[in-house]
Amino acid sequence: MEPFKNFINATVVRTLAQAVKDAYPKFADKRFEKSCLASLDSLELKQRAQLIAAQLWQELPRDPSQAMETVRQAILPLPTLEEDDSLDGWVYMPLNSLLTAHALEAVDASLKLIPEVTKRFTAEFGIRVLLIHQPQKVFPHLKRWAKDPDPNLRRLVSEGTRPRLPWGEQIPAFVQDPRPVLPLLEILKDDPSLYVRRSVANNLNDISKDNPELMLDTIEAWLPQAGPQRQQLLRHACRSLIKQGYPRCLALLGYGTPQLKVHAFAASPDAIQLGQKLTLSLELHSTARQAQELIVDYRFHLVKANGQTAPKVFKGNSLTLGPGAKRYLQKSFHLKPITTRKYYTGTNTIELLINGQSLASIPFHLTVS
Repeated sequence: MEPFKNFINATVVRTLAQAVKDAYPKFADKRFEKSCLASLDSLELKQRAQLIAAQLWQELPRDPSQAMETVRQAILPLPTLEEDDSLDGWVYMPLNSLLTAHALEAVDASLKLIPEVTKRFTAEFGIRVLLIHQPQKVFPHLKRWAKDPDPNLRRLVSEGTRPRLPWGEQIPAFVQDPRPVLPLLEILKDDPSLYVRRSVANNLNDISKDNPELMLDTIEAWLPQAGPQRQQLLRHACRSLIKQGYPRCLALLGYGTPQLKVHAFAASPDAIQLGQKLTLSLELHSTARQAQELIVDYRFHLVKANGQTAPKVFKGNSLTLGPGAKRYLQKSFHLKPITTRKYYTGTNTIELLINGQSLASIPFHLTVS
């Protein structure tokens, strides 16, 4: 798979240069291209976007408001996501870097640019500097955008306000107290777009990491009269708390204490080399007199460099087990090198988690050559 950084390339630079040149004839497009391409290949993804943003800002009008308006005029003729999804969206990542670096110099003009960026890619990264430093200026716009016909703009409301957006700067005020965001999510909870509803769920999942009880208050308030779409949103929002076996969360979602016996929980093979697959199998026997909703997960306690272990939960199955019923389950995990996790040779332990309860554990040995 091609590295993400390569998607911000010479084509992106030239596409952006031509768009700005069309809107602003004084734009020194060749100088801009030369200054970007001189070092682009040596940089990683984020640094490439920052370089292009910095060089673009150098060639725009000196007045920050005029500069932001120039960029807005440049992208207006370009197709939106509804019109055409063939345009390389990476053209707009440098504009998020531009907003991050300079939006506070021209708040009003930036708030006019942000919707146009997000209609063509996303401005969830560029808006965050304003939410951190000028939230009182942004919130009236968010309330209006939450009811906009464009789902990309509605999604910006929920995605841009996430306290812990991946790849984005955290918003410390929302990490500490996300209550200002909740009325916006309330507007969007039954949005017709799955794209928007999943973003609402992701925001709530972020909130659960620092304010689980406040987040669960919201879940509890939204559960009555919840249709299938909202129920799906709520389950997705609760995924981190489900992994933790958070009792109130599981109870709200209808996952009670499991009444069952576990037989033949095993790993095959019980010793593997890094890069091989590990298959887990077990049999569940219900001891309940009624059907049970069960979430089956596996918590791996993986050996670290210092010989101790660190837990990592992997998803298993969701199922309904009838009264007195039996169910055989099997799940394979491919343990291979990845950039976000490093494996070490040693004996690891796997816990079987059902509705957050640890019901059995087994060891397996991993060799990293």
